[in-house]
Amino acid sequence: PLLFWQVANDITTVSQAHRFYPLFAVFGNLAPIVSGRIMSFLVSRHSSDESGFGTTLKSLAVIKGASGLAIAILYHMIYKEARRAAKEEEVQAFVNKVVDIKKGGVEVVQVKFNMKKKAEPAKRKPTLGESISELSKSKELRSIAIMVLGYNVCVELTEVLWKGILRRTHPTESSYMNFMASFSQKVGCIALVLQLTASIVIRKLGWTKASELTPLTMLALAVPFFLMVTLSKRNPEVVPLSLALTIGTWQNVVNKVAKYSLFDPLKEMAYIPMGPDAKTKGKAAIDVLGARLGRSIAAASQQILVLATGNILECAPYLAGLYFGTITLWIQAVKVLGKMFDNEKPSDEKDDTFGNVSIRTKRRKV
Repeated sequence: PLLFWQVANDITTVSQAHRFYPLFAVFGNLAPIVSGRIMSFLVSRHSSDESGFGTTLKSLAVIKGASGLAIAILYHMIYKEARRAAKEEEVQAFVNKVVDIKKGGVEVVQVKFNMKKKAEPAKRKPTLGESISELSKSKELRSIAIMVLGYNVCVELTEVLWKGILRRTHPTESSYMNFMASFSQKVGCIALVLQLTASIVIRKLGWTKASELTPLTMLALAVPFFLMVTLSKRNPEVVPLSLALTIGTWQNVVNKVAKYSLFDPLKEMAYIPMGPDAKTKGKAAIDVLGARLGRSIAAASQQILVLATGNILECAPYLAGLYFGTITLWIQAVKVLGKMFDNEKPSDEKDDTFGNVSIRTKRRKV
């Protein structure tokens, strides 16, 4: 996802992102549907063999390798086309600017000619220290980091507990893989349907309210999930563990669907108005370290609670408290970032660069 969204941010503008980012996610979510069908086919084909599980893994590894090669080829083709389109857009933008000046729509404030334009230095991969330094300088990047941390902490708190119940109810490898294949298909189908309306939701609600939908919907199903786990542990005859599994399954479906349809596109939109350093150094620190750190924090909390209580199911009430606190911090970060994103207003003055010529114009007031 990190490399994909970096490419998307490089070739997409803010106005285009509102329309196309949800559509990118729509096509991306065809993958769970296809992968779920492939996994179900491979499991059913090799279920009768003694080495069926190992054969299935080998087949999946071959498919994954072929997919990686296809991604590398498409990456090269996209950037080649993007460079060609950028040159055409620069020429067209210059023509439009000249026409606008002649019509009197804008007045020229400053013109610069840089005849000895320095060659751009070769891009290099930012170090971990540079990425963290860039993150510490920007309030916007810190807010995005809290959003990413919050999502991953919340997912880990519910996912580990859910998978613990799943292991108890589906003890064999084949039944477990069949369940996960069905789960993957559910995620893909529901996400595909919701993402078709995601662009409408973003335009109607705005960035801030649309971003708050993900934590609020996750919380709406996490509360009954933790409650059912606690009750099934105390009164298994009244509240069976299978009921907690069902609610937990749908809660995890919501986790994935909300991420693919709203969280990822909205998070990536927030990077577009930022400078190039924020898009590369800051984004790398958030997407790589943020996800891992969030999962690590949640995992460490669970380990401490398991050592104290002796069982992951006994930890449900305490995990619920951590979950609610994380959601609160997440929503606060969304509000802070939303004040800067939603209220951004275009400046009257605009700088345009066309090759070695820089033109600053100011729109005339009517």
